[in-house]
Amino acid sequence: MEDRVGVIETGNVSEKANLILGIPDVGLVGPIAVTHIIEEMKLEELGYLDSELFPPIVVVHDHTPKSPIRFYGNKKLIAFISEMPLAPPLINPLSKALVDWCVDRRFNYVISIGGIARQDRVEIDTPEVYGLPSNGKMFDVLAEADIKVFEEGLLVGSYGAILRECMRKDVNSTYLMAESHLKYPDPGAAASVITALNKILDINVDVKSLKEKAEEIRIKARDLMKRTDNALQGMQKTQEQEIPMMYR
Repeated sequence: MEDRVGVIETGNVSEKANLILGIPDVGLVGPIAVTHIIEEMKLEELGYLDSELFPPIVVVHDHTPKSPIRFYGNKKLIAFISEMPLAPPLINPLSKALVDWCVDRRFNYVISIGGIARQDRVEIDTPEVYGLPSNGKMFDVLAEADIKVFEEGLLVGSYGAILRECMRKDVNSTYLMAESHLKYPDPGAAASVITALNKILDINVDVKSLKEKAEEIRIKARDLMKRTDNALQGMQKTQEQEIPMMYR
């Protein structure tokens, strides 16, 4: 089927690992954080996603053409990274394929990484991190890691679709979001999320070099940020700033 998304494994993917997701969104927090984790932990490339829905894009790293959506990992952690924004027609098929794969591989936790826009972000030294759990178990995981729960709001885009699919399939999932610039790559927000992730997954990814390379990262990521901003506008991402009508 043309609208299907395939998960292609080229390496050994361990069952019951933890999965982290870095998809272009507010401040590119996810891709920046996951790229840093892949480099710091020296994770091995294990596969990619493919679909007729993908635009005709190939990325090149170290003289080698690659799919723009790939995953890396070791026995305990799988890191998913997208180097292209997800267009609206791609979001639901990708979310379903990804979560079905998570169920098949019996992953322990599925953790999406993103940002929540703050107009006064420039005045914040250390961005706060919030979590949105898919179920009670993940609520307890966030509480144990001393991470605040996102109380009220709307989610628009790929992470909302993935979380919804995880709820349907009873997958232990949470969306970690750091206070972030809306339209500028935000390595500082990525560093805050990694610090929170260290607590949840009991890993030790240093963020010192990420902060030191912040300006270099902003320059490298600016083109992806422009494409992502265009995609977010198409999805009416600004709705996330709205307050839901219903109250308890």
